[in-house]
Amino acid sequence: MRDAARSLQALPESLPRRRLEGCERAEAPALLTSEKARPSVLPEPRLPDAAAHAFLSSLKKPTRLLVAISGGSDSTGLLLALKQALETANHPLPHSLCAVTVDHCLRADSTKEARAVKALCERLSIPHRILDWTGEKPLSGLSAAARNARYGLLAQAADTLAADAVVTGHTLDDQVETIAMRAERSTEAALGLSGMACATLYERRLWVLRPFLQTTREAIRTFLTDAGETWIDDPSNDDTRSERVRVRNLRLEPDLAAITRTGQARRELSAQAAGWIARHARPVGMQAIQISLADTPAPTEAVRHALSTLVAILGGRPHRPAKTALDRLTTHLARNGDFALTLSGCLIVRRKTSLFLTRERRGLLPLPLPAGERRIWDGRYEIANHAGTDLIVAPGPSMVIAADLPHRMRTAIMANTPHIQTSEGKNDISGDDFTITPRLSLFDPFLPDFELALADEIARLLDREPAIACPV
Repeated sequence: MRDAARSLQALPESLPRRRLEGCERAEAPALLTSEKARPSVLPEPRLPDAAAHAFLSSLKKPTRLLVAISGGSDSTGLLLALKQALETANHPLPHSLCAVTVDHCLRADSTKEARAVKALCERLSIPHRILDWTGEKPLSGLSAAARNARYGLLAQAADTLAADAVVTGHTLDDQVETIAMRAERSTEAALGLSGMACATLYERRLWVLRPFLQTTREAIRTFLTDAGETWIDDPSNDDTRSERVRVRNLRLEPDLAAITRTGQARRELSAQAAGWIARHARPVGMQAIQISLADTPAPTEAVRHALSTLVAILGGRPHRPAKTALDRLTTHLARNGDFALTLSGCLIVRRKTSLFLTRERRGLLPLPLPAGERRIWDGRYEIANHAGTDLIVAPGPSMVIAADLPHRMRTAIMANTPHIQTSEGKNDISGDDFTITPRLSLFDPFLPDFELALADEIARLLDREPAIACPV
């Protein structure tokens, strides 16, 4: 993975690269180039019908697929290609389709477009639902809020239609745009170069699959035209206020083979990090970990990846620490002396050949927990209220604190664990009134299959069940 950063060397100068300077240098071929720089180096991207057949054949067991369809060319092409593939397979495939359209209610024509999609699905004899994003829309961060709402509604539709997985129409064009945007702004540019995963687990309960990541939008539109089908063009796709649209207008060309290799490199990095954690780490309390450094003379890239992932999760953060902050930690480790520091909300203490990690005690706030609801506390725990009355989650001491832990660790553990109280602040609560589940802040919202091995190893370390099996 350290070879990935130079893979953006051919990006046109019009695409900002202000954060790429800190990335480690690389030998990999360019993933993206400007259209004017050279002809496309696509190694035979899959046509829609071939991509659909390959995807359906890759499913491990009979699967009911929920197609997320907006009416645009990509999702319409996906629905039609999957439908045709099921009907034309050489032998019957044990899969079925249903569909959902999420109406974000942000444009005047969105309801009419959703109904047009419903009519298409009726013509194709595919069960379909329309779900609206209701309620007040935020004035800022609208795109992220819409994305979160969309996935929540997709999960709701999957429950209603008894679907095993969601499939989306993300294309190779979307992959190119995603890589370019992540490289421009991310402190984890090397990881971002792998782009979108073919499979991503949403909220630990629903796999989102992307069969068209090796298929171009042009090929999908040709497929639809040849089939006599039309699609809806969303005017927001031409709005240059959107970063994605601006990147799209650069007309970058991808090297599909290089993107695939980079994704595999990320998968291997995750597996190496997971192996190092399995050999060296052990729990020493609720979300407190001890790591043996006895045979880790210098932090390798896999060790850095493991440490940055653990730091983020134990700190309850949705992102790994910035490279410069992680460099500070590895510099301390290279000196071989004892130290204590905080990083992304995580307290890190070294004593001789042991490294200890836990949530620091600062910034822990009480959280109201209304009756019957489920909420996330400090990014590290999901807590459900089964009582018939409102509760409060407050920071407090862990039930067991080992006497041989460093003083700084014991001090933190005395105040970084969730305690459930009544709304009056009393502690007389039955254990049957609530459920506390450890949460992996970095992975639980969206877990790309690149990181599955690492997520499962950390789940084991924190006494939580592994991820549900991926359908492909």
